[in-house]
Amino acid sequence: MNRKDWGKLLGQPLVQFVLIGALIFGIYRLSSGPEVTAPMEIHVGTTELRWLHDTWQGQFGRPPGAAEMRAAVKAYVDEEMRYREGLALGLDRDDTIVRRRLAQKYDFMLGAEALEGAPTEGHLRTYFDRERQRYMAPALTSFCQVYFGAGRGGLERAGGAVAALSPSALRNPGSVFKGSDQLPYPRCYDKAPPADVRRDFGDFFTKALSRLPLGTWQGPVESGYGFHAVLVGARTPGRRLNFSEARSSVETDWGKWSTEQARLRGDRALHERYRVTIDERALRALAGEK
Repeated sequence: MNRKDWGKLLGQPLVQFVLIGALIFGIYRLSSGPEVTAPMEIHVGTTELRWLHDTWQGQFGRPPGAAEMRAAVKAYVDEEMRYREGLALGLDRDDTIVRRRLAQKYDFMLGAEALEGAPTEGHLRTYFDRERQRYMAPALTSFCQVYFGAGRGGLERAGGAVAALSPSALRNPGSVFKGSDQLPYPRCYDKAPPADVRRDFGDFFTKALSRLPLGTWQGPVESGYGFHAVLVGARTPGRRLNFSEARSSVETDWGKWSTEQARLRGDRALHERYRVTIDERALRALAGEK
């Protein structure tokens, strides 16, 4: 194209309009500096805070303090930013750990939504009436024990000590035995629930304790440590708790039940939204089925 043709082209009104517009746009870009992208929002709301709180309590066995809670929030935000950047780069694809974490977080979200409103008294009473058999005060046992050691020696010493007692001493909780002081447990327990007895002496001893006659020294009685002489002084049978006594446990259990119900409803909703197809032929081949 020669100079004359260029002159004709530039003289066209449409070409002049395009060139002037490009010039104005260029001047605007130069004067406005680099493009600024609006920051993405990370909102740490009730659901996220409850998840952080409950995760901490589950890990450490106690609720977090104020400083610990703020540190957990900061760690969550730092992780969330990196997580979003990783998603943008496609780093989540075919990653089993990421998939599992997302599924767990989805389940927790469903549970948190189910617990956003406190249960009414009617909800709790209905749940209590349906699950009443779960709320029992345990049987309590008052007893004394003397440890004689492990193995055949402990077995023989415990049996011999009981056999040597006079009839009056056989019924006396304060009867003196030459036992062993190796165990860091009290000689006598007052109204001990089975959980405490099992914690200190094991399951075998706990079951034996429930069958021993009242009021006389018995032995040998085996525990997880060895052999004892044992006197059971009294038993208080277990009983059903009324609603007021069980209310705290009922509220906790209702929360767990409500969370599980929300998860089940979520599962049903997901199965309605997704059509799942499975290559049964390949599945049977990989599973070794014929």
